Amino acid sequence: MRWEIIQIVSGTPPCKRYGHSATRWKDTIVVFGGCNEYQEYCNDVHIFDLKTNSWHQPTITGTISPRYLHSATVFDDKLIVYGGFAKSSDCTYVLDELCVLDLNTMTWQRYHDMPPRYNHSATLINNRMYIYAGKDEQGNTVSDLFMIHLNKLPYVPHLVLSGQQQACNNRMVLLKSQHFCDTACGKLLVFGRYLNKSQQESTYSLWMLDLDTLEWEKQECDGHFDMGGWNYFTIMTEREDEEPLESQDEVATHHLLFLGNIDPYRPQGYDHFRDALVVHGESLGLYDIAEPHFSTEFIQLLNRPELSDFTIIASNSIAIHAHQVILLTRWPHFKKVITNDQKELVLNESFDVIMTFLRFLYSDRLDPAASWPVVCDVLVMAYRYSLHRLKKLCCQRLFQCHMAIDSCGLIFEKAIVADEMGLKLLSLRFMFQHYGSLLKSNRLLCLPTPVRDAFLEAVPEEAVLEVGKSTKSVDQPPPLFTVFQQQAQNELIPIENHADMTVEV
Repeated sequence: MRWEIIQIVSGTPPCKRYGHSATRWKDTIVVFGGCNEYQEYCNDVHIFDLKTNSWHQPTITGTISPRYLHSATVFDDKLIVYGGFAKSSDCTYVLDELCVLDLNTMTWQRYHDMPPRYNHSATLINNRMYIYAGKDEQGNTVSDLFMIHLNKLPYVPHLVLSGQQQACNNRMVLLKSQHFCDTACGKLLVFGRYLNKSQQESTYSLWMLDLDTLEWEKQECDGHFDMGGWNYFTIMTEREDEEPLESQDEVATHHLLFLGNIDPYRPQGYDHFRDALVVHGESLGLYDIAEPHFSTEFIQLLNRPELSDFTIIASNSIAIHAHQVILLTRWPHFKKVITNDQKELVLNESFDVIMTFLRFLYSDRLDPAASWPVVCDVLVMAYRYSLHRLKKLCCQRLFQCHMAIDSCGLIFEKAIVADEMGLKLLSLRFMFQHYGSLLKSNRLLCLPTPVRDAFLEAVPEEAVLEVGKSTKSVDQPPPLFTVFQQQAQNELIPIENHADMTVEV
């Protein structure tokens, strides 16, 4: 990971500024507004072409107020600019408007009667824009969450959650208005400096909002932000396509990127983005799997002897009747091992495991009735046969539906076998959080020795066992035993610049 200055650039770049927006549109970056070195607010638009490394300033029809600390997103070839801080000849004020720049015609339109905000965030999820936190017209830090449908005119802000409600329910109090917000798997992830439970001190924290339940959940990664200053957060997404369905079998992997400087003493002018922390999204339960692309009708053909032309024999000698055309289309391994006249294949897995595996091949879905031990074994099959989508479906199911004292040990074991780091870390976190119950159940002793050793290796040297008291209250009582651990799933990476840096994991 290395910063690089683009040396060969053509065109006239925008002047020095801060508090502006830089928004990706197709193969360009659209820069708007900000405050220049003479403390003048700007309303100019500059576009940087990522392919040609060139700047140009388009001719704009219409005008809007110069501003900074606004937000900008792109939706349907339109730059959506919300709020910001502006000034007239005799005062400064907070804007209560939403402005739309049509990027094809370069024409401005303005819409008023919006909640006045600046230093907020605007996050796009499908056709909805979520406005979170920032400062209001009195300069107060707020934590309200608004939503605007961008495909419906007129634009109307809808209050989703009030800041007061969030503070009461979650003790989620934003200390400063500056924060960063991004989205993955239909959830909002917010990083900023929040007051802790005692309301006396503040820490950098990552919170996740489930937009279906409207419940915030604090993520267990604060320990990484104890040292230094953290000045940026975003989510990087990688997409993987798997033959033979290509884009239909798409699975996205999200990585959370934090930029900052971990030096305890940071003099004025320090490098704000020297160090990078990368968190694997799956270690937070963020599994992004495309919807199935065909119906479940083919399942009716499975295990029908009169309609089949191929037989799979399970480990308990039970025959399962299948169809070569589906196996050849959906299972790349089958092409490699089958011969032209072969009509039977023997597998080492049980009948239930193979049936669940075949139901996926026939429907592109993981059987909702499959038990967790079966899903564990299907996970290993998916790994062996390089079926990436099925692997992620198994991981998602095991984390969301089956993580418990009885199952976490086997899930941890199968995650190691299937090389699923995210699921391994999720099961580890569960085991640490429920360590007392896990010890009493003797589940650890049932694990194979290599797996038990892997669990012990994950416990850091400085880990302590905290004994708490069970008390009845409105809040969920703390677990009897808690193991505090370093989050080993995250990498702290110094970004290469002009000096050599060390790497800490």
